[in-house]
Amino acid sequence: MMPSLLARHNQILHQAIEGHNGYIFQVVGDSFAAAFHSASDALNAAVDAQRELHNEAWTPAPIKVRMGIHTGAAQLQIDSNDNAYSGYATIALTQRIMSAGYGGQLLISGATRELVRDVLPENTELLDVGEKRLKDLLRPEHLYQLNIVELPSTFPPLKTLDAFLNNLPTQLTTFIGRENEITEVKQELESHRLVTLTGSGGTGKTRLSLQVAAELLDHFDHGVWFVELAPLADPELIPQTILSTIGVQEQQGRTPLEVLKEYLHEKQTLIVLDNCEHLVSASAEVANTLLNAAPKLKILASSREALGVKGEMSYPVPSLSLPDIKHLPVFEQLSRYEAVRLFIDRALLVAPHFVVDKDNAPHIAQICHRLDGIPLAIELAVARIKMLSVEQISKRLDDRFRLLTGGARTALPRQQTLRALIDWSYDILSENERLLLRRLSVFAGGWTLEAAEEVCSGDNIEIYDVLDLLTQLVNKSLVVVMEHSQGRETRYRMLETIRQYAREKLLEAGSSEIIRDKHLAYFVKLVEQAEPELYRSNQVFWFNKLDDELDNLRMAMEWALVANVESGLQIASIPWRFWNAHGYPGDLGEWFKQLLERYITTDILHARALAVYSIWHFQRGNFPETIRLAGQSLQMARRLSDRQTEAFSLNFLGAFNMLQGNVGEGMSLLEESLAIYRTLGDKIGQADTLRFLTVVNRGHPEYLADFIKEAIRLYRELDDLSGITICLMSLARLTMWQGDFSAPAPMLDEAIMTSRQLGSQASEVEALLAYGTLAYWRGDYEGAMAFYEEAIGMSEKIGDRFQNLWGRVHKAYVVLRQGDIQKARALFKDNIKTISEASLIIPLVYAIEGLASLHVNQNQPERAAQLFAWADAMREKIGDPRPPVEQASIEKDLAAVHSKLDDAEFTRLTAEGRTMTMEQAIALALEE
Repeated sequence: MMPSLLARHNQILHQAIEGHNGYIFQVVGDSFAAAFHSASDALNAAVDAQRELHNEAWTPAPIKVRMGIHTGAAQLQIDSNDNAYSGYATIALTQRIMSAGYGGQLLISGATRELVRDVLPENTELLDVGEKRLKDLLRPEHLYQLNIVELPSTFPPLKTLDAFLNNLPTQLTTFIGRENEITEVKQELESHRLVTLTGSGGTGKTRLSLQVAAELLDHFDHGVWFVELAPLADPELIPQTILSTIGVQEQQGRTPLEVLKEYLHEKQTLIVLDNCEHLVSASAEVANTLLNAAPKLKILASSREALGVKGEMSYPVPSLSLPDIKHLPVFEQLSRYEAVRLFIDRALLVAPHFVVDKDNAPHIAQICHRLDGIPLAIELAVARIKMLSVEQISKRLDDRFRLLTGGARTALPRQQTLRALIDWSYDILSENERLLLRRLSVFAGGWTLEAAEEVCSGDNIEIYDVLDLLTQLVNKSLVVVMEHSQGRETRYRMLETIRQYAREKLLEAGSSEIIRDKHLAYFVKLVEQAEPELYRSNQVFWFNKLDDELDNLRMAMEWALVANVESGLQIASIPWRFWNAHGYPGDLGEWFKQLLERYITTDILHARALAVYSIWHFQRGNFPETIRLAGQSLQMARRLSDRQTEAFSLNFLGAFNMLQGNVGEGMSLLEESLAIYRTLGDKIGQADTLRFLTVVNRGHPEYLADFIKEAIRLYRELDDLSGITICLMSLARLTMWQGDFSAPAPMLDEAIMTSRQLGSQASEVEALLAYGTLAYWRGDYEGAMAFYEEAIGMSEKIGDRFQNLWGRVHKAYVVLRQGDIQKARALFKDNIKTISEASLIIPLVYAIEGLASLHVNQNQPERAAQLFAWADAMREKIGDPRPPVEQASIEKDLAAVHSKLDDAEFTRLTAEGRTMTMEQAIALALEE
C-alpha cells in the first residue's frame, strides 16, 4: 500500500475505533487489533470505519478492509516491552474470523451476535452464514455477516476449511506450538515441489503436516488430500489408495498410476502422503512419477527417512521446545515451552481440575525432558494422570526409561524410544486390558463396540467386560474415540503405531488365527444382516455403516483367501446394493477374481457371486465380460434349479443386454425374471426388474408408465428410498420424452436430494444427466452444459463408464446447439470411436444422429440423409424407437434435408443408408 494511502487508511481506523471507546493494542502493517468495552461499541466502530472507507475517494484504486469481531475473555498485560492482551483463544478466534472474509466484509461470531442482535446500528442487518470450520478450532464456529445499507453485501464463499476441496480430518484436540516449523515448511513448499517431514515415530510429523495443509487450502484450486499409508502392507496399493482418497475410480485396462497421472496432469493439487517409512521405495517411485507428470502438483510427505527423490527437500521435525532441566525457570513461565504446554493442555482434558503448582511443575518439566519432547510420548504419559500423580509418573519414567538418558544408549533410534514407551504403557495394563488390546489389533480402520464385543470376547473376557476394558484403553490413550456425525455409530481406533505393536503381541501369543477367524465371521454376519436393510427404511444407516467398515471388509476378504474362501465370497457378493450405490471399489474386482479362482463348489453362492462380479465389469466398461459372467451365472442357477438365483441372474443379464442395445432380447429376459419373482412373491425382485425395464425402454411409453407405477408402489411398500429415487428419474425422463418440460423438475429435485442423503453417487450422476436433458430441451444450453460436465466428472470418479459415455454424447449435442460446429464435430467423432469400441449400440445410434444433424447445419444433406436412414433402420432392428421429443427434432432436420434434394435423390440416399452395415455407417460418420 502506498504511504499516503496507508496513512489515510490508518487515520480512518483510528478515528472509528477511538470514537467508540476502543483501545488499539496492536498494529502490524495495515492490520489493526483493538479491544472494546462492549460488543456494541466494536460493531459501531466497524460500521463507521466501513462507511468512511467506502466513501473515500481513493486513487488509483479503492481500499477494502475485512473485519472480524468476537467477544471473549482477555486481560490487559502491561510490561516494559509491550502493551498487549493475554487470552490466546479469544484473540486467535477473532483473527480466524477476520481471515475468513474479504475486503469490505464485516463478520461477527455467534457470541457477539447474541449481544448485539437487538441493538444493531441503524440501516444494518445480520446475515446468517452458518457454521464454518476455522483453522485450529476444535468445533465449527457460527458466523454472521453484517450488511450495511448502500455498501457491498455480496462476497465470495468464506475462506474457511469447508470452502475448499479437502479431506483433512477434524482435529479433536488443539494444536500446540510449532509456529516456526509451520512457517518454515510453508516456505519450503513454495520453493520445492516435494517436502518430506522426517523424524522418529511420535514426533508429530502427521499433525504438523495436517496443520500446514490446512493453512494452504486456499493455495490449491483442485484440493488438498491427506493420504494415510500406514494401513497398507502392499506397496502396489499406493496409487490405488491415492485414487480412492481423491475420489477417482480406477479404469479397466489401465493401471491406477496411469489414471492418477492423467487426472492430476493440469491440476493444482497438494497431496499429503503420511507414514511412508514402511513403503519408502514405492512411495518414492510414485512421488517421482506423479511430480514429473503433473507440473502443478506438490507433495508433503512424512516418513522416518527421506524418500530420496531428486529435488526433494527433507525437513527434520524437531521435538517440542523444552526447558533446561538444570536451570528451570519459575513455574509460571514453564508454559512458554511447547512440550510443557502440551502436557498441561492434555492433562486438563483428562482431569479438568488439574492444577500446575510449584510442587509438580519440576516433575512436569522432567517428564517432558525424559521423553525428549516427543508429542505422542507425552500424551501417553499424561493419560496416567487419573491414576498416578505427576511425581509418580516422573519416577516411573526414571525407572523404566533409563535408555533415554543413560550413556550412549541415548543415541538409539527414536523408534526404539517410542517402542520403549509403548512397552511401558502396555506393562502397566491389567492382564485383560492387554488381552483386549491385542485382539483389537485385528480391526482395520476402526471398529464399533458391538464388533469388539463379538470378536474380542471369550477366553477370559466376557462380553459384558468389553465396554469397561475398552473404556480403560480409551482413558489411557491407547484407543481413540472417533468423532461421528449424527445418526452414525460411535467408532474406535488405535493409533497405527499402537496397532502394529498390539498385532505383534497377538502373534507372539499365538492366537492371531483364532481372532482373525472371529473377525471374518463377524463381517460375514454383518453383510448378511445388512442385505435386507439395504432396500428398507433404514437403508441410509446401513449404507453408512458398510462405508465405515470398508477397511474391515477388505481385511476379512484378505484372511478369507487363506482360511475360508466361502466367507470371503459372501462378503464380496451379498452387499451388492451397497457396492452399486457407492461405486464398486477397484480392488473388489481383484478380490472376486482370486476368491472365484479358489472356490470350486457349484452352488447358489457361486452363481450369485458371478452375477455381482458381472456388475463390477459393467461399471468399468468391460461389456463383453459382463455378458459372459452374467450368462455363466444364469446357466449355473438353472443347473441348480434355484428359481430365486435364476431370476436374479436373468435380471442382470436382461438389463445388460438392453443397455447394450439388444432391447428385444433384454426385455424377454427381464420379463422372464419378473414372472419368476411374481411366482415367488418376491417384492424387491419384482420392483428391481420393473425398474430395469424403465431404464432404456425409451420408445414404448405405453409400457413405461405401467412399469414405473408398479415399481414405485412396490418400493413404497418396502420403504426403499433408493428404488423410489430411480423410478422418479424414470418418470421424469418419460414426461420429458413426451414433451412436458415443467413436470420433471420437482421429481428430479427430490431424486437428487435423496441420492445425496443416501450417499449414492451413481444415482446422483443419473439425476444430473436428467437435469441436463431437461435444460437441453428447454433451450437452456448453458445450464445443460453445467449439469453434463458435473455428471461426467462424477462418473469418472466412481468409475461408471456407461453413464460417462452418455454424458459425453449429450455434451456434444449441447455444443452443436450452441453453434460451435468444429468442437461438436470433434466431440461426436470421439464419442463414436469410444462407443463403438465398447459395443454399445443405443448411444452409438444417438451419437451418429447428432453428427447427422450437424451435417444438416453444414449444408451437407446427402450425408445427413444416409446417416438418419441408417439410424432409423438400426432402431427398428434393435427395437428402440425414438421418444416423441427426439422424433420431432429429427423430423425438422429431415424436412430441411428433403428441401435441398429432389425426391429421387432423397429416396436413393435413404435406401443406401438403410442398407449400410454398422461398420459402413461408422466409417461414413468418421469420414472427413
